[in-house]
Amino acid sequence: MEKINVNRMLPIRDVIYQNIRKAILRGDYLPGERLMEEQLARELGTSRTPVREAFRKLEVEKIVSYHPHKGVVVSDISMDEIEDLYEIRTLVETIIAKRAALSATPEDVVRLTDILAKEECANDADVILDSIDEFNHTIAEIANRPHMSDLAKKVRETLTRMIISTHLQPKRRANAQREHREIIAALAAKNSELAQQLTIRHIKNARRVIVEPPEK
Repeated sequence: MEKINVNRMLPIRDVIYQNIRKAILRGDYLPGERLMEEQLARELGTSRTPVREAFRKLEVEKIVSYHPHKGVVVSDISMDEIEDLYEIRTLVETIIAKRAALSATPEDVVRLTDILAKEECANDADVILDSIDEFNHTIAEIANRPHMSDLAKKVRETLTRMIISTHLQPKRRANAQREHREIIAALAAKNSELAQQLTIRHIKNARRVIVEPPEK
């Protein structure tokens, strides 16, 4: 983790929190891994106090947990709960897809196409994952469902922590890009039923990478 830029507009404690949170969600720290307060403070070029404050906020979010004899560790999640979260994600994101298909304008379609093009050309992991987040957020914005968007984002973030994002795996990334192009086409055609079907398929394929062991 790189040292932070202390000249930012945000208070130092918020910058530290965002940096640690992003590192966990990106898979730099895996479930069950211990987080060392002193080491993180040194890596980020700060005192231990804002790191400790970040841990408290992350514990409230259930991203980390405190164990008396081990300290702060990245929270784990059971396979049963992963399955439940995929069910929730499917329900929420199909509703968002339906509403987006009914509301999408030609300008919205161009915006989504541009975001996808940026992701397809990217090689940097942060750019790829940020573009995917922007793609999902934009669809929810088109649907005008901000609360459902927040719920869907939280579910995706929890699932992403289980492994490094499936979108970074070359084969899955190519397939996901194709699926996103098909969803854009459904929105452009204002075909809400097809948008829902494609969203269900996209989530099923993402789930398969995590919950189903690879064939030997």
